[in-house]
Amino acid sequence: MNEIDTPGPDNLQSKSSWYLAARPILLSVALIIPCFWQPIVTGIDLQSHLYNAWLAELIKNGSIHGLWIGHQSTNIVIDIVLALFMKSFGVSVAERAVTSALVLLFFWGAFQFITAVSGRTMYWLAPWLAILAYGMVFQVGLLNYYLSCAIVLWLFAFLWKQRLGWLTLCAVPLLTLAYFAHPLPVLWLLGIATYCWVARRIRARLQMILFLGCIAALLLIRSYVVAKYLTMWVDSQLICWTGADQAWLHGWHYLPAFIGFLLFGIVLLCEPENRWHALASILAQAYFLTAVTIMLMPSEIQSSKESAAAGGITFRLSLLSGVLLLSILSRSTYRRWYLPAGILTAAVFFSVLYCDIGKEARVEAKMANLVETLPAGARVVSYADLSDRGPQTNVSRPEGKLSRLVTPVLSLMSNHMLGTHLLSRACIGHCFDYMNYEPSTGQFRVHAAPGNSVVLSTYAEFEAMKSGTYQLKASDLPLYALIRCGPEPEELFMETLAMGESSTKAACPATHSSQ
Repeated sequence: MNEIDTPGPDNLQSKSSWYLAARPILLSVALIIPCFWQPIVTGIDLQSHLYNAWLAELIKNGSIHGLWIGHQSTNIVIDIVLALFMKSFGVSVAERAVTSALVLLFFWGAFQFITAVSGRTMYWLAPWLAILAYGMVFQVGLLNYYLSCAIVLWLFAFLWKQRLGWLTLCAVPLLTLAYFAHPLPVLWLLGIATYCWVARRIRARLQMILFLGCIAALLLIRSYVVAKYLTMWVDSQLICWTGADQAWLHGWHYLPAFIGFLLFGIVLLCEPENRWHALASILAQAYFLTAVTIMLMPSEIQSSKESAAAGGITFRLSLLSGVLLLSILSRSTYRRWYLPAGILTAAVFFSVLYCDIGKEARVEAKMANLVETLPAGARVVSYADLSDRGPQTNVSRPEGKLSRLVTPVLSLMSNHMLGTHLLSRACIGHCFDYMNYEPSTGQFRVHAAPGNSVVLSTYAEFEAMKSGTYQLKASDLPLYALIRCGPEPEELFMETLAMGESSTKAACPATHSSQ
């Protein structure tokens, strides 16, 4: 990387050339530490990807029936890579190798884009980029989307420099690979890159007309989507456009990192060099177009009530929005407190994350111990958190204006990052997660036929089992339920479900005593 002299820590003449060359390596080593510091990396969709990669191998070997590998055109890259690594090295190595590579690919792709925009290396932004790299998208385990984001950021960096050269030949294959991973970042890149290309070739006054025309087009697209599909819009979209929501993993203890990210952006945007020039730049226009998209478009889109929704659209886009915001901030004149502020915020974020992932790892270990007592090939379902499921009463609760205002805040402050797919990982090699959602959605590699003995075949059945309204049939038995009544391993219990029962029977014991 070329170092350009600027009044910051990146250009102190006392620094040796060895340190400058080793800095990216040292930073890369530090970046992947969270992929190794606990027995698991994340507790949500990554575990489902691992489990379904194992199922895919069973299907190829003819060990199970009623499932098949579909011909998907997208959302498949990570699943294929995990299957290859698991076959050669096992689950733990596959999990760590793939996630480490993804983190480095995303971080340095975003870093290269910021470098292209600012014309200099901005290591003082590294702590904030690290938070984005391990933020909501990564923790939820949307790894195909994450990979696609990484690829388009690398491409955007080269496009911004307008020095593609021989890389032009690689652009189409890389875009194709990104599409195979997930189409949304590809659509974002094509739209934003086209806007920037046109805006660079017209005068500033016409740029405003172009910007307003794009917003009008977004409004038309939103109207069409809302009219044609079942959609949902949530209040949190009003803050997702900042990118700071990536640091708020839905628990009050992440609030300092969320506020720190937000305040850092606000303070730097108020700096004289950003107040007018940066906020009126083409890059800022691209950022605000992304922000408007996040605020306007539905968070979930569903073709019918029986089908699975395309969800999390807004917080997916906020990852890219956060990178664009940091790119705007990179034009700031460096001040000594910038780097310490970033390091302190990142230290708080990763300390809390370390503790939370550790709790999830202990729960997964308890799940593995429980399912090992079951017969091989047993079917198991998991209820992530039933601690709030109490007796149903007919007493209505009055809701005033204050209650309606406080409830969304309390919902955000509670921990919704409980590992809903930890059972999938615990079952690898021994049992079957009967509530494995991927086959029923039709959006992933593995598909299920009705009447199979491995997984619920339709998304409607999955939703009924999840909500507790599913009536168990003889073909579902024997079926075991792991009931998670709280975040600690001691609050995990197992029940045997019987025919004719509703899955609402799966509830936390009155007293937390092991059964």
